[in-house]
Amino acid sequence: MAYQRTPYENYILISDHTRTLRGTYQCFVKLKELMSTLNSMVAKQSNTYTYNGEVFVSKLTGSEINKIQSALDIGVYNSSIEMLKHIFVDIADRDF
Repeated sequence: MAYQRTPYENYILISDHTRTLRGTYQCFVKLKELMSTLNSMVAKQSNTYTYNGEVFVSKLTGSEINKIQSALDIGVYNSSIEMLKHIFVDIADRDF
């Protein structure tokens, strides 16, 4: 049986290739919560999301968010990860 990486291990692999993600467990948990919110937005086919009690309009499309989630799921960096900076600017928090 092949070893399957954990979501945190995938996050670490991706964070090694970008300045966008910090690579700590605390930052992983925050990103996981944020991605849950963004994925919910995509499922509703909306462009607004709520984070920490505030409502934001996403600059990213559903397709872009799906690409980010896919990269996180498989643990392989791709340029879609860099699009997270738009969300980080919106929510005024870059500590992911």
